[in-house]
Order: sequence, then structure tokens, then C-alpha cells
Amino acid sequence: MIELEGDITVLKTLEREHCKKLWREHEIDDDLPTQPFEPGKSIEKADEWFEDIQKKQGEEQYYLGIFTKEDELVGDIQVTNIDWKNRTAELGVGISKIEDRGKGYGSDASRTILKFGFEHLDLNRVSARTFEFNKPAIKLLEKNGFELEGREKEAAFISGDRYDRLIYGLLRSKFKEELKV
Repeated sequence: MIELEGDITVLKTLEREHCKKLWREHEIDDDLPTQPFEPGKSIEKADEWFEDIQKKQGEEQYYLGIFTKEDELVGDIQVTNIDWKNRTAELGVGISKIEDRGKGYGSDASRTILKFGFEHLDLNRVSARTFEFNKPAIKLLEKNGFELEGREKEAAFISGDRYDRLIYGLLRSKFKEELKV
């Protein structure tokens, strides 16, 4: 069981019931979803998600729940696609309910898992990808020291339009230097 403490969040291993809660409570807040929307898929799909997390946990990813200090589950965060030889991984973060977004949970959780990745997993680089319209994700990444490294032009087709995918990167040396970790 993993438990990592941030300033306003605690990151913990997700249990099956946590995955079901996140699955049930995920809200889409605009016309442009930032992840695939799967209407009509039952709660049992959350069981498959949980099993996938368990199968890869600790080997190719660390996938954790984002909890408030009052132990309320508000989202999930992960370092995935870990390349142990090259010491690289990718960051992903999501806050389920609209009312919980913009409160700093994602940013605090990101700093916490990045610190874990750089200090305990010995990662040297973490990358992240988002769409050009996802202003909250761009703000979170830049606040945590990520730099825009590239743009995949018109890489996503969403709601009838094409959008660029932005590629961000963060090196351990910059994370430690800029965020005084």
C-alpha cells in the first residue's frame, strides 16, 4: 500500500470501490472532453479498470487516488509508461467532479507524485500530453515546472474539429531547482 502526503492532498493506492466511485462521479464540464467519453458502459467497466491498474502497478506505472486531508476521494493520478532503462515516465491527472476542480488538488498531487518519481523511482524525465484547449492542464503543468517541447498539429479529432496535442517535459534537475524540492 502506497500513501504519499502533499500539502492539501494524500495519494493512496486505489481499491476496487474507489475505481467504481471515480467511474460513477466523473463529470464532463464542456463540449470538448479531455479523455474518451464512453457513454453506456456500465459500472462493471470500473472493475476492468481496477484489474488493469493492479496488473501494471509497480512495474510499468504507479496509479493512485487523490484524497483530501479529510479522506475524500476527488480524483486519480499516475506516472505511466515507465521506462526503467531510460528512467522516464508520463504524468496523468484527473479530478472527477466539476466542483472539486480549480481548488489546487491536481497541482498538489502532481508535485507529490513527481517528487516520488524523481526521488524514489529515480526517474530523470517525466512527460505529459494535453490538448491545446485544456487550459487548466496547461496551467497545472507549467506551474509544476513542465516546459512545452512540441506540438502534434491536428492530432485529435473531437466533436467534429481538429486540435493540436501539446507535449510537455520536465527533468529532475529542473524540478528540484525551480520548485526547491
